Amino acid sequence: MLAFLLAIALTTAPKLPAVPAAGPASFLWPAQGTIMTPFIPGGHPGIDIGILRSLRVTAAAEGRVLRVGEPTGFEGYGRIVLVDVGGGFATLYAHLARAWVRPGEIVEAGHGQAVNPMRIPFRAAAR
Repeated sequence: MLAFLLAIALTTAPKLPAVPAAGPASFLWPAQGTIMTPFIPGGHPGIDIGILRSLRVTAAAEGRVLRVGEPTGFEGYGRIVLVDVGGGFATLYAHLARAWVRPGEIVEAGHGQAVNPMRIPFRAAAR
């Protein structure tokens, strides 16, 4: 009976578009601003971009939104957007004032996904 219910759930669940399997060949710059803190191997795990010219944050690569908001495990990052960009990598956008995406959505590289009041820590890391 359980197997039958699982089979029904799998066949009736909405099909989501696939995330690129190989991952991105490169990343777009996600916000207009200057680097406040650079990536340091074995130290700082990403870059912090000081946003002075525009509050718009865009996707650095195409992918599926995994998490939005202030989920457990991301304490200290404020409101976040976590995107699976394929190839075992994910991008993390943090300290956002507002997000315009929801978990499960596909974002395109360069398209707006959030607004940030002054800076964005950006991480692209293996999942």
